[in-house]
Amino acid sequence: MLTLPNACSRPHKLAASPKRSILVSTTVKASKATGSANMPVHPALVNALFDSALPGELENLDIAARESIARFVAAAAAVRAPGRPIVHLDTAESADAGPAPRRRMVLAIVGEDRPFLVDSTSAAITAAGLDIDRLLHPVIDVRRDATGALVEIIGLAAGPVAPGVTRESMIYVELERTGAKARTELVASLEQVLADVQAAVIDWPQMLAALKDAIKALAENPPPVAPHRAAEAIAFLEWLAADNFTLLGVRRYDLSGDLDDASATPASAIGLGLLRDADYPIWTGSADGTDTPRALKALLASPEPLLITKAGAVSTVHRRVNADLVAVKGFDRQGRVISETRFLGLYTSAALATSPRQVPLLRRKVGEVIDDLGFAPSGHTGKALVHVLETFPREELFEAGPDRLKAMALGLLSLLDRPRPKLFARADPFGRFLSVLVYVPRDSYTSGVRESVGRMLTETTGGTLSRFEVELRSEGLARVHYVIAVDAAGLAVARPDAPGFTDADEADLDNRLRQLVRGWEQDLEASLVNVAGAARAARLTISHGRAFSASYRAQHGAGEAADDIVALTGLHDDSDRAVRLMRHAGDAPNQLRLKIYRLGKIIPLSEAVPVLENFGLSVIEEFPFDLAGGRLGWIHDFVLEVAETG
Repeated sequence: MLTLPNACSRPHKLAASPKRSILVSTTVKASKATGSANMPVHPALVNALFDSALPGELENLDIAARESIARFVAAAAAVRAPGRPIVHLDTAESADAGPAPRRRMVLAIVGEDRPFLVDSTSAAITAAGLDIDRLLHPVIDVRRDATGALVEIIGLAAGPVAPGVTRESMIYVELERTGAKARTELVASLEQVLADVQAAVIDWPQMLAALKDAIKALAENPPPVAPHRAAEAIAFLEWLAADNFTLLGVRRYDLSGDLDDASATPASAIGLGLLRDADYPIWTGSADGTDTPRALKALLASPEPLLITKAGAVSTVHRRVNADLVAVKGFDRQGRVISETRFLGLYTSAALATSPRQVPLLRRKVGEVIDDLGFAPSGHTGKALVHVLETFPREELFEAGPDRLKAMALGLLSLLDRPRPKLFARADPFGRFLSVLVYVPRDSYTSGVRESVGRMLTETTGGTLSRFEVELRSEGLARVHYVIAVDAAGLAVARPDAPGFTDADEADLDNRLRQLVRGWEQDLEASLVNVAGAARAARLTISHGRAFSASYRAQHGAGEAADDIVALTGLHDDSDRAVRLMRHAGDAPNQLRLKIYRLGKIIPLSEAVPVLENFGLSVIEEFPFDLAGGRLGWIHDFVLEVAETG
């Protein structure tokens, strides 16, 4: 059993966490150790646990199984001090009524009801590489005495909280079993998550007040930029404050002296939420003493009032992704930078779904691109441009400059009418990562292509793949957004005079992408030259080569495809057939491969199998492949076995 009754009693610390008091027992079940076997089954707890369950969470649960779960949760909730959540993790045999009991772990988390508890703890479990089999999450009104002992379970939360009543979140999870070390690490991770949730939720009113203070300060002492730019920056901050940004941390830095001076050190005494911890690794995600890049000080010396970027740290609250960072400068009456306030958080789902033409800062940037390109709004290209900008990744819209955004928009316009492999890359100004948008025709996209492109990017840049996001788009393109963490030793963090990522570097990556994605077609044309001649090979590559499905390309090489094309193009009408018999390397001695080629309709398996069996052949597998939906023919690929003879 793992028991943590004081999970949220410490301030946040990512680097070297203090030792935790954790009881570990892999031989004694929690039901015995905590006395849950003898706990009474309270009907109100049973009803609360299961009446609020989502579909699918109650499968294989009979009355006995439900009572067992209720006892475990009741034992976990028996005593809890105010402000201190309880975490119980135990290995146990499945309590469900399925055909075969399974060994799994059961987890109970009990504490004050707060936002983000379920998604944050579920994300921590998933990040540990564990699958969740069942999750119950009732919010229950209870009464406790002065010692924190549970004296009454009232039932599911309803209406305002009555005097003397505590509204508690009771999370019950069944998850796959793992070793003792991994269990200890999971509990430590959950402890940190609960502390982070508590810090973010408790400090939220103060963080929102800090954001409004930053807005007021910019209005009273505007930055030395054009008035419309200052107004747009203020409008953006007001948009964030209007429930478009989930605040997770705030820290203010007071600045003095020459900001270009590398020895200048900002002073900070105000930290809220996750940034209560002054050493929180907001930039690189690594609390090693070198987190803040020197390039930031030069940026602070500019007149621009805002910095909008991605944090290096992964959020442990709400969504387990790299958090968003908005840094707001404060100015004196002479226009000098005197402070910086960092707002760490996540854009809400509603904010991400909002048209960029309705978001301050983005609307001006998008408008400049549309105006500069000058396409008629009612024309085909003008409408396509708006579509490109509306569906562009928000992260890139915020961080790419107008010139860069215009170049990418033009490149994407050309892909809409002629889908082909294309790559756009943008280097983070602080030398932390490379953001790469890769577009390939949907017919060419496979998970293998995604993995190959990822390897190419990491091998070429010397970085590591931090994350990727895939979107299969309606215009016949697949988009993969790669974020490559790069080695800061050779970039601006360590060498501010480094040339950084150039257009030539992007062109090189783009060329490598085309070779990688279109390499199969190039190999096919080379193979066709050997069997059909150069002139015919070029025509067949275009007419037939691009019609092969992704599953075919995954199973067969270009040489095999060339032979298949030659066989298909030798057919004259639907009555024609062609046949090839072969054996592949690695096939068993009694195995054969048979390919049957036909134009028009697919050959029903019910017709093919009896014929083959009449020849003494057993059909093991069949893979039918169509070219252009059958318009260019069908390839029936059979794996056969020959009966052994004495």
